[in-house]
Amino acid sequence: MCASRAGAWVLGRTTAVAVAMGKCSLSDEEVKLFAPSVPYGQWDPNWDGVVRDRGLRKQRLPTRHILLIRHGQYDESHKEDALRRLTDLGEQQAKLTGERLRDMLDGSSARVRLRCSTMTRARETCEIIKPYLPARTIVEPPDPNLAEGRPAQAIPGRPFDANLVHKDGTRIEKAYRSLFYRALQPTPQDDPDHEWDVVVCHGNVIRYMAMRAVQLPPEAWLRLCTFNCSITYVIVRPSGSVSLRTLGDIGHLPTKLVSFSAHQAFEW
Repeated sequence: MCASRAGAWVLGRTTAVAVAMGKCSLSDEEVKLFAPSVPYGQWDPNWDGVVRDRGLRKQRLPTRHILLIRHGQYDESHKEDALRRLTDLGEQQAKLTGERLRDMLDGSSARVRLRCSTMTRARETCEIIKPYLPARTIVEPPDPNLAEGRPAQAIPGRPFDANLVHKDGTRIEKAYRSLFYRALQPTPQDDPDHEWDVVVCHGNVIRYMAMRAVQLPPEAWLRLCTFNCSITYVIVRPSGSVSLRTLGDIGHLPTKLVSFSAHQAFEW
């Protein structure tokens, strides 16, 4: 068994947290289940491994606002990613999501960063959203670690292929750690109290990150639902406290534009 501040490996089905941290490796035969550093129901105050000295605690540090946007509806009739482009409905969803983000950021002078997955549907959604964001927005290159995949085994349910979960989970955990952390340095902006990350990615990735952020079992990710162009909103305060403000919010979309992949509206 190998341990980390984030948790440890125990016998069971697998995520890839410890592997992602470089603390251990797994053979194809070793299938593991993630266990937290403290029992579920309790909170690990040092979940990101940050040791804050007195000088750092006295600094004025920003609250991090993380917006996880699922891509718009796309054409699922092709296997090649390049052909899995947004449908007309998906483009409309993305435009309305851009308008919603513009409203959320209106009046803020905080730093804004825009990230997206390398997959076609996420990049297209990102391009539609981008003009609605403040001109100061920092646009980062597409991140392959944000691509869709199987982030963890799903309980309840039949086990996924352990090797696939190992591969995808390692990658998605790296993406999670690149986004979820306490700010360590003051933000050199007119608004030093806040910073925003807008991330366009995928349903499985978002569900996994939401569970990890609030320190609940990541194997429960498939119990959550995120509609196309929904907004999942998490804040991380300098103290290390984490709050899931919204999960899969679609209040900006009229019912006729609501979809979950090929499913329309709610009765499916």
